[in-house]
Amino acid sequence: MGRLREAPDVIKLAKDLGLTSEDPAEAILAHCRERVASWVESFKGKLDLPRLHQLIDNKLDVQHIVVQNDAELDNLIAEQTGHGETIFATLKEEFARGTEAITIKLKHAGVGMKRHLAVIDGRGSRATRIYFGKRHEGSHLLCLSPRQLSFVFRRTHASKNVAEEQLIDRISGELAFYSPIFSPWLVRLQCGYGRPCFHLIDDLRMHVCTEASWTATAIAMVEQNESPAIYLTARYASKAGQVSGPGSTSWALRANPRWNRAAKYAGLFIPWNYRIPSSSVIHHTFHSVLGSMDQNADERLGIWTASNGSSLSDLPVRIEARKHSDQVSAIITLR
Repeated sequence: MGRLREAPDVIKLAKDLGLTSEDPAEAILAHCRERVASWVESFKGKLDLPRLHQLIDNKLDVQHIVVQNDAELDNLIAEQTGHGETIFATLKEEFARGTEAITIKLKHAGVGMKRHLAVIDGRGSRATRIYFGKRHEGSHLLCLSPRQLSFVFRRTHASKNVAEEQLIDRISGELAFYSPIFSPWLVRLQCGYGRPCFHLIDDLRMHVCTEASWTATAIAMVEQNESPAIYLTARYASKAGQVSGPGSTSWALRANPRWNRAAKYAGLFIPWNYRIPSSSVIHHTFHSVLGSMDQNADERLGIWTASNGSSLSDLPVRIEARKHSDQVSAIITLR
């Protein structure tokens, strides 16, 4: 969050919201948490994640529409332009340019209709991001300032590096797997396995977050876990700053890790883009003839070495690995 607190767009958003703090990013997060907590406190009944998300959508006056094929997109455009919402005429071009989701304030909302319409592109490979896309669009409205004049929000691949969008992603992640609901389930279900694992991810998706993708649930499982754990994806890449491709001298299977607070305190750490040793079960899984079968092994992180001869802390770990297309997903925990 260090870089976000210094970002001009984040500072401006905090100011527009009337928030004063040395860390505007944390102030905005706290503002959003407090709004949601107040809605939860006043809710009469038992909340699960779907009911929570519906509660938030109702409070924000937003309806989500997922288009899963070209025909559905064409029908939506025709319907909304027929109601005088002319901005929808550009929707097909927006999605073609890389927009994954867009939120629009309707000018002619009818009786009983929501004021905001969030359209999520769920066609093709974008289908895996529907769940998170809904929460992302709602998070824009959650921290909408009274001074903010723009009522069109776009989510694109390019925007992911913009500071305000990164902050919105943080808010979205918290709402997608709202800790007061998700964490008790996590603790209860993990008792049956003793540690974070792939079966636990499947159980969480079955009982808690049926709409969430496997990867998003895996990340939430690790981030909210009290046990030291790393969720890692591995694919072939080159060192940062070098020409990428099989011809590169640094071309190797490399790690993209996400660790939790407990892992940080325990010294369980793997740097981003670190070369994965050929003796690791992660490497074996990538090249295995067994296809998508899960593999696991007890290893020591000391076998992970860099080109300069340095190595990771020689911690005893349990690694569970699974092949997905051109990459491997792995859960790493302490033994």
